[in-house]
Amino acid sequence: MFTQTDTHSLLDKLGIRTMTPASGVTHPDFMINFSIWQWHQGVALQGLYQAGKALGDERYRRFCTDWIAERLSEGTPAKSINSTAPLLTVAFLHEETPRPEYEKHCREFAEWCMKSAPRLPDGTYEHSCTDNVYPQQVWADTLFMGGYFLAKWGRMTGDDALVNEAARQFANHYRYLRDPATGLIFHGYDGLQGKHIGVLWGRGNGWYAAATAEVLALLGEHHPAHAGILADLREQLAGVAATQDVSGGWRTVMNEPSSYLEATATAAFAWAFLRAADLGYVDASYRDRAVRAFDLLEDWVNDAGDLTHSSAGTPIKPDAESYNAIPFAVTTFSQGLGLLAFAQALKSDT
Repeated sequence: MFTQTDTHSLLDKLGIRTMTPASGVTHPDFMINFSIWQWHQGVALQGLYQAGKALGDERYRRFCTDWIAERLSEGTPAKSINSTAPLLTVAFLHEETPRPEYEKHCREFAEWCMKSAPRLPDGTYEHSCTDNVYPQQVWADTLFMGGYFLAKWGRMTGDDALVNEAARQFANHYRYLRDPATGLIFHGYDGLQGKHIGVLWGRGNGWYAAATAEVLALLGEHHPAHAGILADLREQLAGVAATQDVSGGWRTVMNEPSSYLEATATAAFAWAFLRAADLGYVDASYRDRAVRAFDLLEDWVNDAGDLTHSSAGTPIKPDAESYNAIPFAVTTFSQGLGLLAFAQALKSDT
């Protein structure tokens, strides 16, 4: 049975491995790579930051601040939804220890999100990357990469327009991506074709579940969008619960029994279930499901501190077979999701 001692040990093992420089640099979809400013690193930074808070270990915060300083010394990062992800941790750090350079970049990225980010006609964010263009496409990833930051920075600065925009994006994304048969979300929606694209992808549903739980807490129950977004989250989490495997994990294609069990989805759902339960959004059965997931995740952390059984970077694919063809890889973002899950377990005393 998973214990708090296990949590502490595994969290530190994951963190030390994540902060260990790679011997070579290849594409970050397939390895731990901190050489660039992108969404991969943003996920890992937030994982390291939260791990450090949960463990009371200053090394984690120092890694984050050193990495941010090094990347910013190279120039202002190119702006996209995906490259907004590291700003979430910049905002958390600025909240603790204000720095002019942190405020400057948070304000600039928030302004870009409000004024320049590409959108569908109704204002929903198009998923934007610095290297690739996905015209009029809505992706599950966007809310974690950009929406969470917008809500956090808006709350920190008292800018209600940012908070309200984040709320609108969460409501709109669920409306576009929702599968009415299961309550789960598709990987994407193509506004040009007017249809869902991809599958009911595990990690994409994990991005949504975890980010929504966190943003609901930032909105607060008196925000006019809170009740609607909470109803969406409950519907989606019920669909997630219905697809949990007897092992405690989830599959990369959630409604496909032949699809492989996958660690980042399992980590994201374990985190989301605990966070939602702690906030009173779901009942205690979700906490029990999270414990089962952690028992499996414990088995998937090897002696080196790798979160194994994690699928590599995954763009939208045409069918389940294509998602199943994505190989396992130890990556910056997979380690980040593992860190976020085990940090939540430590904070939730699970």
